[in-house]
Formats: sequence, C-alpha cells, structure tokens
Amino acid sequence: MSKPIRMPPIRMPGPAAWALAAILLTGMALRLGWIWAVNTQPVYDFKHYHDLALSLLREGRYAMPEGLDYIKADTPYVQTGVHYATAFRPPGYPLFLTAVYAVYPSILAAKLANVALSAVWILGMYGIGARLAGARTGLLAAGLTALFPPAVAYCSVLGTEILAVTLLTAILWLHVRGAGARPGGLVATGALMGALTLVKPYFGAMPVLYALLRGWQARREERAAVEGRREGGRRPWRAALIALLCTGAAAAAVVSPWTVRNYLVFHRFVPVSTNGDFVLYINNNDRSRGMYMDVLEVPGSIFKTDRVLGPDGAYNEAVAMSRAKDEAVRWIREHPAQFLRLGLERLGITFFEPGKDVEMWAVSPAVLRVDPGWIELLLLGTKAAVLVIVGTGLFYAAAAAVRWAARGRTAELHEINLLFVAFLTAVVFFSEGQPRYLFPLYPFFILGVSWLFVRAPAEP
Repeated sequence: MSKPIRMPPIRMPGPAAWALAAILLTGMALRLGWIWAVNTQPVYDFKHYHDLALSLLREGRYAMPEGLDYIKADTPYVQTGVHYATAFRPPGYPLFLTAVYAVYPSILAAKLANVALSAVWILGMYGIGARLAGARTGLLAAGLTALFPPAVAYCSVLGTEILAVTLLTAILWLHVRGAGARPGGLVATGALMGALTLVKPYFGAMPVLYALLRGWQARREERAAVEGRREGGRRPWRAALIALLCTGAAAAAVVSPWTVRNYLVFHRFVPVSTNGDFVLYINNNDRSRGMYMDVLEVPGSIFKTDRVLGPDGAYNEAVAMSRAKDEAVRWIREHPAQFLRLGLERLGITFFEPGKDVEMWAVSPAVLRVDPGWIELLLLGTKAAVLVIVGTGLFYAAAAAVRWAARGRTAELHEINLLFVAFLTAVVFFSEGQPRYLFPLYPFFILGVSWLFVRAPAEP
C-alpha cells in the first residue's frame, strides 16, 4: 500500500499581514470615495498631460491642440496655436496615460490607475519600513500613507505625483531587499530609474544617489563581516561604482529612445525635457518672487526676440531654452545674494503653505457630489495633516543629521531619508516654489515620522 501524500501545512497570515490588508483596503476605499465625491477636471499642466496622451494615442505625435502651452500671447517670432516641435513636457506620464487610454480612453480610467499605483506605494512603504525598522514601523508608514490626505486627493488629479512616488518607492524597496548585490537587480533598478527620469527629469541623478546608498550598504556589510556577524561582500567603493555603471546604463537604455527623438527633431542634445531650463529662467530674474511667472513678463524676455530662432530662422525650442538657461545662469552669477533670497522664498512657499495644492488642483476644478461644507472640513484636515507630517518630518531629519554627524554612522533608514530630503530640498531651492513640489518628499517624511514614534523611544 502506498504511503499517503503529506500536504504541507497551510500557514495562516500573521497579525502584520492582516493589519496590512486592512490598511490597504482602507486606503483604496478612501481613494475611490474621494474620486466619486470630488470629480476633479484636469486643468493647466494636468490637461496638457491628458491632451498629449490623446495625441499619442490617436495621431501618433507628441503635440497639444492649442500648440505650445508656455507662451501666453503671440510674439513676432512665436505664435500661439501653432504646433511647434516640443519636448517641454517630460513624456513619462503622458506615455503612462497613453497605455491607460489604450485600454479605456477615459479620465476616470486615469484616476483609477492612480488608485492602483497607490496600492503599490502603500505596500512599498510597508516593505521599506518593515525591512529597515521592524513590522510596526512598516505598518505605521503604510497606514499614514493610506490615510494621508494629499496622497488620497491626488488620485483624482492627472499629474505626475502618484506615478513618481510609486516608482521611487519601488526603487528603494528593491534596494533594501538587496537588489544592488545582483546584476539582475541592478538592471531592474536602473530600468525603473529611467522610467522615473522620464516622469521627473531631475531624477536623472538617481544612479549617483543610488551609488551612494549602495556604497553605504556595502560598508555596513563590511563592518558586520569584521565583527563576525556575516560574510563579507564587495568593497564599498567597488560596490558603489558597479551600482553607478549598471543602473546608469540601464536607465540610459530606457531614456535614450526619447533622447534620439529629441535630437532628430531639434538637432540638439535634449536628454528628456526643456522644462528645467525654462523653470530656471522664469525663477531667476529681477521680477521673480520665487514662484511661477509668465515667461513674457521676464525683464528683457528672450522669447520676444529672435534669439529663440534656430539656424533655419524658425522657432526652435531647444535653442530657445538653452539660451534661456544661459541668461538665468548669468543672472545668478551677477546676483548671488538675491538668488539666495529667492531660494529661501521658494522653500518657504513649498514647505509652509500646507494643503494649498490640494485645494488648487484637486478641489477647485472639481464638480462636487457632496455638500461643499464637508469638503471645507476635509481641506482643514488636509492642512493640519500636512503641517504635522512636514513639521515632524523636518524635526526628524534635523535630529537624524545631528546624530549622524556626532556618531559618524547611522542606520540605513536614516541614510536613505536624509539623502533624499537633502536632494529634493535642493531641487526646490534651485527651481520653483510651489506646495505641489513637496509631494516627492512625503514618503521620506512619513518613514521618518513612523520611526520617530515606534523606534526612537526604544533607542539610546
């Protein structure tokens, strides 16, 4: 008689898994409820992403119905409504929307895609927090992300924010899982970096940032090997160099088709977008107040002159933006004190106008299906929640930086948080003040706040 086949025992999920499932379901329910209650319509940048996606889907070209979106009036050299070649809007989010619209061409489909991305973001926050600081920290980070009002409200906005933080979270989750020690992991991480760069071009610095993280990680492994707690790995400098080369090559492979497209169109090297040069120009001049301004209002605006023309005498965006950048750099060199003041003003506008972006981009252009009084209460709650997370997050970052400087070493979670808080703060300082630009910092503030409440009381 044959022996009965023994089936492996069924393992029930532990308390942390049940808690995470409840957090995820709550987060999804809140987002779906918000989308129903606040029927946000895309305006400004968000409508441009929508129009570009439809143009790609229906006509196979990267163009908007109204032509360029950064020129507000006709000039002798640029006419509104004309479809000049453009790389002003980074293509990452319009390409994502194109894929969504290929399945179902509806603004609602784009909002539901944001909900799906948010699920990945919440799970990633748990994974990072749990891996680096324990399950309770991971659960609190996931819970805060699920409930955080801007994270909920932006699901109804057709913007880059949800996609960008999801990609960023995925990259960091791969990192803390040890992807940097494997060739396949480095390639996958680099590919995600390339996608993130197409969404927000300043993340083109990600391979360098990641090389720092990988070098620090290898240094900890080396220290643990000396102490006999684990086997040694690569030397820190070698691990960092390999990470830089592999992720940089993979990211370049993802970005390069768009770069080639730009060269064929403009006959100039434009890696991703011309937007960065434009932002530098409108935010560094005698009339700048640290926030967006009409480019035609810049003193002596080159967009009113023939300096925006290419060698063929026609408007060339790459030429125009390159010369705009040169003007901005010249102004910064000639006005260092004013540049410093503007940078501080940009930080103030971004960090200390809590929740204003939610009202501007998610609520004001929306058709409400509930009593507006409830929305007013939610906006007040949003402002309070942002103040708490940003204020406590900044306190955490300052305390962690002082502790790192005093001890000469720190935990991996703090290394990650401090590196990206410093990097993203520098981006705002050099670019433009707007509360919306605080969004990529939220994951790091939330992780820091979660550690502060769960782990800090137990650590010396």
